[in-house]
Amino acid sequence: MLRRILGKEIAHYVGAHKGLLACSLLLTALSALFVVVPAYLLQPFIDEGMKSGSDPVSWKIPWASFNSWDPSTWRRTELVLIEGISPNRLLLLLTLVAFAAVVVKSGAVYFSQLAAAAFSNRAVRNIRTELFGKFISLPAGFYHKQKIGELISRSTADLTVMQERISTILIGLVEYPLTALAFLVYLFLMNYRLTLIVFITVPVIVGLIRLFGRNVKKHSVDVQEALSHVTSSYQESISCLKVIQGFCKDEEECSKFRSLVDRHYQNIMKWSRWFLGLGPMMDSTVFLILPLALIVGKIYFQHSLGELMSLIYAFSRVYSPIKSLARVNNDLRTLQGATDRVFGILGTVSEIRDKDRAIQLPRHKEAIQLNGVDFSYGDSPVLTDISLTIRAGEMVAFVGSTGSGKSTLLDLIPRFYDVTKGSVTIDGIDIRDVSLRSLREQIGIVSQEIMLFHDTISNNIAYGSRRNSHERIVAAAEAACAHEFIMAQPKGYDTVVGDRGTLLSGGQRQRIAIARAIMSDPAILILDEAASALDAESEGLIQETISKLKGRMTILIVAHRLSTVREADRIYVLERGRIIESGAQDELLALNGRFRQLHDMQFKA
Repeated sequence: MLRRILGKEIAHYVGAHKGLLACSLLLTALSALFVVVPAYLLQPFIDEGMKSGSDPVSWKIPWASFNSWDPSTWRRTELVLIEGISPNRLLLLLTLVAFAAVVVKSGAVYFSQLAAAAFSNRAVRNIRTELFGKFISLPAGFYHKQKIGELISRSTADLTVMQERISTILIGLVEYPLTALAFLVYLFLMNYRLTLIVFITVPVIVGLIRLFGRNVKKHSVDVQEALSHVTSSYQESISCLKVIQGFCKDEEECSKFRSLVDRHYQNIMKWSRWFLGLGPMMDSTVFLILPLALIVGKIYFQHSLGELMSLIYAFSRVYSPIKSLARVNNDLRTLQGATDRVFGILGTVSEIRDKDRAIQLPRHKEAIQLNGVDFSYGDSPVLTDISLTIRAGEMVAFVGSTGSGKSTLLDLIPRFYDVTKGSVTIDGIDIRDVSLRSLREQIGIVSQEIMLFHDTISNNIAYGSRRNSHERIVAAAEAACAHEFIMAQPKGYDTVVGDRGTLLSGGQRQRIAIARAIMSDPAILILDEAASALDAESEGLIQETISKLKGRMTILIVAHRLSTVREADRIYVLERGRIIESGAQDELLALNGRFRQLHDMQFKA
């Protein structure tokens, strides 16, 4: 049943909390049945309890008798609950019953909603956790095709829609039909003919619900898409703040953002017209027929004042849950739109994943090999026919023009991307045959764009290691030539580095990143443009660090600054995705080829 209502995706998460769900729905059903109690109390309260004098009265409720399913045999009768009681005592009794009904209903509603809040929030908590896990497990190629802000919107706005509507829908689908049914039973017991006259409006209401529901879902998806564009613009503008301010593009960016906000507003208003329009349409339909029905009840059926007041109350209340069901239908359509967006991501199959029966990669001791490797981004070739061997403990550098494929080549080793053709092996084992964890645990990575967490220096260094101690953290910092500047910070290793490490200089962030990589005790260290944006002093410290590490691990360097690759055992020169030269620095200089050109441009300048 849950699958049919919420869809199989959400039903899986809600169904995991069956106890809370059952408790909430049972209490909801109980509270719904108590809603009709005032209708049963109103007629005796007016017709019997308000009588003058002390003549005994009775408490009767409408009942029915019938001999077959033939409506002509149906007769309204009355079930006497109490008789021979004074009007004042009857009023007191009816008041106590009403009070007890209110207490029971209120308690049932409170605990029902509490249980509903628990199961819906737990379900969304689990979805949110899985969505985060999916985000950090998807390969880099996935994010080349997506706007980060739109993905953030799906993990915030869409999940908020789920959180707000799951419990509302499930409780509503129990509460409102039962409430309507309870009042319908009362109305049929009072006068089934009059009730049938009133309910000729039902087909019209059903048609309105379906029409409005379809449009609510359509515009709900549009609203969420527009909101994701707004979120994306926020994220992009904050990330590029210096560029915007530096080029004086404040007004242009505000204008672009205003157009996105206007689009979101327009979609919100379209959704609101359909979402809010159903109630007034239903009210108009109902109240066109209700006065006529009551006039017929008084003139044709000769109902007493108490019965008429009770009928008015019941008729007014029976349409309220039907109208609320229409809102539940709108909520369900809105939920479906959010579900499609969230589970569109959760259903994404990662191209980079462990194969069945993936093996554990032993610690690297022999060689890394690329065998006839081709790689493409979509239809754009990046690497072509790359074959090379890197022995354990070597320092190997990759140089070349921007866009020649250097960084992409190194991204293939930790399987951030998979080769289009050929293979990458470590110690003779194809890396596609090993588990990603066992592969990546052996690799330390330091990139040009250093990302540090808003945390202490100590925790940032320890991030890549499971065996953390202050002594090991200090040792890693000393190996990265970072200990001295860390101790000069206000709180030493307990200094918080700020968002993305912005409270540190570029060189300091680089050395923290190298310390983090060393802390993980990698067999392979990848340095991707690790010194390209640094001043001479910081570059010298990075080179000193690399010299200390040489021989302790296999070091792979991508560099624009050729001064950082002098100590490399071998240098590969790439051009347009192909290796065009390789050898030690002196050998490459002697060739008078592309490496010589790059060298002379830098050092003669």
